[in-house]
Amino acid sequence: MIDKSKYICTTPFGYTEVFDDKQFLCCPGWLKEDIYETNNIKKNFNSKKSQKIRESILDGSYKYCDEHQCPHLSGFKQNKFIDNRFVPKNKESLQRFKPKSKINMVNFCFDRSCNLQCPSCRLELINYLGKDRDGVDEKLRQVNEEISETIKRLYLSGSADPFYSKSFRQFLINFDAKKYPMMERIHIHTNGILWTQNLWEKMKPIHPFVKSCEISIDSSTKETYENLVRIGGQWDKLIDNLDFIINIPNIEYYIFSFVVQDTNYKEMFDFSQLINSLDWKDNKRVNIFFNHITNWGTYENEEYELKDVSNPKNPKHTDFLNELDRIVKVKNVSHNFNHLIPAVEKTLF
Repeated sequence: MIDKSKYICTTPFGYTEVFDDKQFLCCPGWLKEDIYETNNIKKNFNSKKSQKIRESILDGSYKYCDEHQCPHLSGFKQNKFIDNRFVPKNKESLQRFKPKSKINMVNFCFDRSCNLQCPSCRLELINYLGKDRDGVDEKLRQVNEEISETIKRLYLSGSADPFYSKSFRQFLINFDAKKYPMMERIHIHTNGILWTQNLWEKMKPIHPFVKSCEISIDSSTKETYENLVRIGGQWDKLIDNLDFIINIPNIEYYIFSFVVQDTNYKEMFDFSQLINSLDWKDNKRVNIFFNHITNWGTYENEEYELKDVSNPKNPKHTDFLNELDRIVKVKNVSHNFNHLIPAVEKTLF
C-alpha cells in the first residue's frame, strides 16, 4: 500500500462543482463537504471551509474525503491506480499548492434536466422550465461575470444532459470564447440520444474545445437499456448516433460508462465487446468505465444493498466476480475498474 500522505490530490485546488444552492471541490459522492456560504462562486471557492479541506490534503490526513467511495484514493492500494491528479508532496509542490487557490476547472451541475429517467439517478423525469430555467440562466451569467477569465476546463455535466437542457444547449450554441480566454477543453458528458449531427453543426463555436466526452450507456442490449436502466432511452437511436459521435474529428478521448448493478452486471463483457466493435475510423483513445452504483437518494437502504452487486454481502456478488474476471482477461479494450475498488480489490489484484 502506498502512503497517500506523501501525495497531494490537486483536484480541490482548481476544480469546483457548482449547483444551484451548493458547491463542492470534488464529486460530492467522494467529498461531501458543501463549501457554499454565499451566492458567489469565487468567494465560496476560497471560503474558510474550502481552505480547511485543502489543508487536510496538504497535511496528508484527507479527513474530509470518503476513501471508500473515491476511486482515486482507493487506488493507492496499487501503484497502477495513482493517476495524474496526484503529485508527490515535496518542497516544489507545497509552494505551488496553497489553501487559497484559483478556479481553473468547473462542472456545471445547476441544471438537472435530462431526457431519461434512470432509476440509479432520479425518480422522475426532470426538465427545468420557468423559474427553474431562469435560475440556470442566472447561474450562467454569474459564471461569466465571476470566473470565466480563469477557467481552462469546463465539464458539462454529470447531473443532467447538456443537449436536453435548454439553457446549456443555448450556452453551447452561442459559446463566446472571448469571455473564456484561458479555455483549453470542454468535456461533454451525455447519454448520447440527442447528440445528432444536425445539433452538433449548430454548436460550431465549441468544436475546437471539445476534445473528450463521456457517454453513459449501462447496457449491451436494447431490452435492458430501455426497460431497466435507461428509462425513456431509445437504443436504436443511440447506436445510430454513436456511428457519428465516435468519428468527430477533434475529439481525442472517449469514455463509455457503465453503472454496475444487479440488472446489468451480466452484460459487462458484452458491453466491452460492443464498444470494441464500433466502426472506429480514426486513432482514438477509448476507455470503458465500470462504475460502482451510488445511492443518490433513489433507493431505500435494503433495495440499494440488493442493487449493489459489488458489495461482498450481496447474494449475487460471487456471480458478479466471475463476470468481472472475464473482462479482466480481455486485452483488446481498455477498462477502468477504479470505481469498483475497494469492494473487488482482492479479485482484481
